[in-house]
Parts: sequence; C-alpha cells; structure tokens
Amino acid sequence: MDLKSLVQNTRTLFSLPDVLICINQLIDDPNSRINELAETILCDAGLAARLLRLANSAYYKPQRRVETVSHAIILLGHRQVRDLVMTTVAVSIFKGLPPELVNMDRFWLHSIRCGSAARRLAQHRQLHETEHFFIAGLLHGIGKLVLYSQYPERYREVLELAGEDESARIAAERRIFKFTYADVGAELLKSWRLYDHLHMAVAYHLDPSRVPATYRLEATILHVAVQIANSMPAEADVLSNPSMDDTAMNFAPLAKLLNLRPELLAALPTEIDLQAREVFEIVRPVPMASFSPYSS
Repeated sequence: MDLKSLVQNTRTLFSLPDVLICINQLIDDPNSRINELAETILCDAGLAARLLRLANSAYYKPQRRVETVSHAIILLGHRQVRDLVMTTVAVSIFKGLPPELVNMDRFWLHSIRCGSAARRLAQHRQLHETEHFFIAGLLHGIGKLVLYSQYPERYREVLELAGEDESARIAAERRIFKFTYADVGAELLKSWRLYDHLHMAVAYHLDPSRVPATYRLEATILHVAVQIANSMPAEADVLSNPSMDDTAMNFAPLAKLLNLRPELLAALPTEIDLQAREVFEIVRPVPMASFSPYSS
C-alpha cells in the first residue's frame, strides 16, 4: 500500500472548504477589516452560530450578550476565530465514521485538548508564533480517521491485535499498513498546503528524536501535548484533583524534554480543561435547530 496514493485517493473526501481558505486569507492579511471577516463567516450559518455560542460561553463570560459576529470577533480575537473555524471544519469533514472503530466525541475532545496543551506549552517556551500549535494538536490524529474510513476491516485487525494500548496500536499499524496514522495525517496536511511545520510536527510526534533539527521543538511540543491530553479523562467530565506534587513527578520526564518545570505541565490539565470542553460542546455535531445565528 502506497501512502501518497492513499492520500491522493481520499483528497476529494477530505478537502478543505472554500470558506476556511478565505477566512485564513483574511486573518493573515493585516489590511483586512473585521466586517469582511464577519461577512465571510456569515456565509456559513452553522459556523456563525458556533462562533456566537463560544463568545457567550462560560469561559469568556461577556458582560452582555454577544449578538453579532463582528462583536464576537472583537471579543475572541482572530486566533480564537481561526481555532474554532478549523475545529468546526475538521469535525464536519470526518463525520459519519464507523462507531465501532472510533468514538468521535472522545476523539475530538482529546484532539481539542491536545491543541490547547500544545499552544500553552509553546507559550511557556516563549515562542513568538504559537497559533499553529493548536492546529497541530487538533489535527495530529486525523490519519487515524483516514484509515478508519478507507480501511475499516483492516483497522479492525489493528484493534484485534492491540486493543486500547496505543503503543501496540502503532506497532500493529506498521505491521498491517507499513506506516502509521502519523504518516497518513502528515501527508494529508501536506496535501492541504498548510504550514511545513504542521505536517512535520505531526509526522514525527510519535518519536521527535527522528525529526530534522529545524522541526524538533515543534514535534517535541506536540509529543508532550498528546501525553498531557492522554492523562485527562476520556469523557468531558470535571477533572479530579490529584496531588500537585504527585502529578508533577509523573510529568517530570516530559518536562525535561522541553526544559520546563514539571509544575507547569502538572497545572496544564486544569488550566485548559474548561475552554477545551466549551469548544468541544460547541463543535460536536448536533441538530442545527438548536443554533440561532445572528447578523453582523
């Protein structure tokens, strides 16, 4: 099985919509205006509704109800708008996969947590550009979804061999497919023409020591972010409060990889949990009748 052929054959199924491309262009253009971005978002009623739900969520606690897309953009900022748009698009692209292979609620909650953790780790490392870390965390596992959708029977073989053990799953993927979900995801991101740093981080996040030095920090941050998300409850439940000292000790080897204090990593699950759960509840597929988009 050839990796590039697999991705080329599925690009039409998993392609980025025009609205995302247009929104990204506007956000990257320093001369674009808020009303232009708002008008583009309003072309997708579901996206506009989700943006308003996020702006009015408990995490942001606005002093008064946010009723226009323009107001939401001002309150959230371009970074949060891009995050929500990318998350919404990703969830919509990969909906309808076999439930016996993947619990999509768990998958996307974990992915959003990965993105939030990756961006926060990049901030702790005092990196200037941290936006793409959220997207890297959000999309790090999409290769699994490609494999689930294109080869459900063969992926059942992976599950039969490995069960829920992640390391065993990766080994089984290599045995059955000759590549891993990380390889598939990176190739898909590359075909989407997103930042080089994105697909390189995704490609090597399972083993950052193998990546070229130029991309090693990104891959390591993503690797650590995945482990932090793995430590959180699988369902969207309130986190328990284990001893900070015990948690810091558990995270010490990961903290060493990034030259950070273990206490910073130990605090991350609680720090990112509320917003991650808010975003998850907003983007998960629900009947659109429950949304109420407003004009800009």
